[in-house]
Amino acid sequence: MYDEFSRAADGPTVEVPKPTIWPMVLSLGVALLAAGVATSPAFLVLGGLVFVAGLVGWVRGLLQGRGHTEELMSAPVPDPVVGRPGGVEQLHPGMPGYRFRLPVKIHPISAGVKGGLAGGLVMPLPAFAWALLSGHSVWFPVNLLAGILLPGVGAASVAELEQFRPTLLLIGIVIHVAISLVVGLLYGVVLPTLPKGVVWQMVCGGLVVPLLWTGLSYGLMGVVNPLLRAHVDWAWYAVSQFVFGLVAALVVVRSEQVAVAPAGGP
Repeated sequence: MYDEFSRAADGPTVEVPKPTIWPMVLSLGVALLAAGVATSPAFLVLGGLVFVAGLVGWVRGLLQGRGHTEELMSAPVPDPVVGRPGGVEQLHPGMPGYRFRLPVKIHPISAGVKGGLAGGLVMPLPAFAWALLSGHSVWFPVNLLAGILLPGVGAASVAELEQFRPTLLLIGIVIHVAISLVVGLLYGVVLPTLPKGVVWQMVCGGLVVPLLWTGLSYGLMGVVNPLLRAHVDWAWYAVSQFVFGLVAALVVVRSEQVAVAPAGGP
């Protein structure tokens, strides 16, 4: 072990583990097992054999007297550290050794929560406008949102999707609030770290992230509920994301920042 030292004729040595290839063999067995799950039983059998061989070889190498060797030390053993009673002097800005945390000020977590809730409040407005302008009821986008968790909603007719359903309304509200809070918290963490000031933060929060989120939603809905994706007007969906992003980013950027404690202490 590392804390056991001995003196050899040519200098002090330390006991260290021997080099071994068995961990790599074990990893290869795990990879073959994973490939077998997705392809054929032949890989499963081969992976199982390689896995067992690697595990046995590794365990045998860890047995007493087999898995260690003596290596010369490159430096003498340091003197033991002796504790000294008394208080520790606190460092202050300007003193040698004082370490800053960068950034010096950050936006609190509450800024992301407020940004997400504010964006979530205005985000449905473009969706409701699209529903009314396209001849649907205001419940149509709400029921479509609930269909993310309920695959059977995608098979419903347009007339059924335009009806008021309390269960779908409740599910839609839960989904909307949860996503708004998560994205708002993400804004609160990421936006203040971006360079080039407020303008770049607004561009990223109000344009880049909504575009990425629209593309991600389109791809995920094609997997989770392909029937539902056909009912969504993706141009208006993108407008809703832009509205959310602009409002959430504005709230986060304009929030009051709080000082960060230095790394060396208060």
